Amino acid sequence: MLKQRVITALLLLPLAIILLFYPSLPTFSLILTPVFGILAWEWSGLLQTNKAVVKYGFVFGTLAIVSFFFYQLLNMGFFESPNHLFIKKAGLGLVDVYPFKALAVAALVWALAFVLVLMFPKGTKLWTRGAALRMLFGWVMLAAAWLAVVMIRSSQIETDFYHGGFSLLLMFLIIWGADVGAYFAGKTLGKHKLSPVVSPNKTWEGFFGGMLTAVLVAYGLATYMGMPLPLKYFIPFVLLLVIVSVIGDLFVSMLKRQAGVKDTSNILPGHGGLLDRLDSTLSVAPCFVILLLWLRGGL
Repeated sequence: MLKQRVITALLLLPLAIILLFYPSLPTFSLILTPVFGILAWEWSGLLQTNKAVVKYGFVFGTLAIVSFFFYQLLNMGFFESPNHLFIKKAGLGLVDVYPFKALAVAALVWALAFVLVLMFPKGTKLWTRGAALRMLFGWVMLAAAWLAVVMIRSSQIETDFYHGGFSLLLMFLIIWGADVGAYFAGKTLGKHKLSPVVSPNKTWEGFFGGMLTAVLVAYGLATYMGMPLPLKYFIPFVLLLVIVSVIGDLFVSMLKRQAGVKDTSNILPGHGGLLDRLDSTLSVAPCFVILLLWLRGGL
């Protein structure tokens, strides 16, 4: 299984690098849309319903919200000059600009998701009375993640076209570093379960191993990027994102456990579905944007 996962990752890596660095910002945003359509379809399998109209409705609803955000960004002149918005609205004041306030809403929804994970399996009746709540969570989380990824890619694009790509790579290295570090630390040292009901394989030893790995790999790339965040801010920045990534992983794991599925699909050999690989990205991307807006007064 590990060999298959490595082979799949190596085959997808060149495609991911091309997507992160080479398309224009509008093209990048459009390419992301069908990707999030796939994520929405996989999420629809967690709604615990056999009604095709509900599943297709969820997917089309997700694409409609993402398309609406794209239209709003286009209408605001974001794709022509992204940075003028950040200069005009420095710091967290930016989230008051429509539709960026969606990121603040997403942060609140993820906080609620964390509470639900802590409560599990108590409160499951709230989730099993139809698919409406899981649909609402999915729409907010997926659409906000699309918006956040586009915002990160736009970072300093008017002065350095590749800076946003490196910023996205930094985000993914934090997630992947936490995941890989947790896997190996958990395998070799793991004794104390992190969340035995939701995800029995996760341990506290793996969690802290993931934190250490994420800080090291992220610091390496941030140094190369010349990211102007001193260590007293950078380390808490990474550690908080690692915590948020674990919350995203655990929340989707909780939904899968409730739905009785191991993987959301099988389109990625050895990995399962896109949602299985990008669950942490859904929670980390909005938090990444909000933290940078706060720490640097803009992206």
